[in-house]
Amino acid sequence: MSETVEGGSAPDRLAGPYEPDELDRLDEQLIALVLLRARRARGRQSDRRASGLPMSPLARENAMLRQYTERLGREGTAIALAVLALSRHR
Repeated sequence: MSETVEGGSAPDRLAGPYEPDELDRLDEQLIALVLLRARRARGRQSDRRASGLPMSPLARENAMLRQYTERLGREGTAIALAVLALSRHR
């Protein structure tokens, strides 16, 4: 544990300019995948709506929620709900 001083911890102040690392690259990949999934879901919703069907089958959404929850725990549910919300709005 580092000692906190005014202006942040000593290691933070000494770190110098921020340089992207592996976590930043992973974040960019996650964002790109979430956006891709949202676009694909909106496309399917449009197709279903044009066919007179509900925008999204609830069974599919429930299966997705279960999968995220089983794999990631309670936080997975929140992630799945956020992904579904992004898929509906944009």
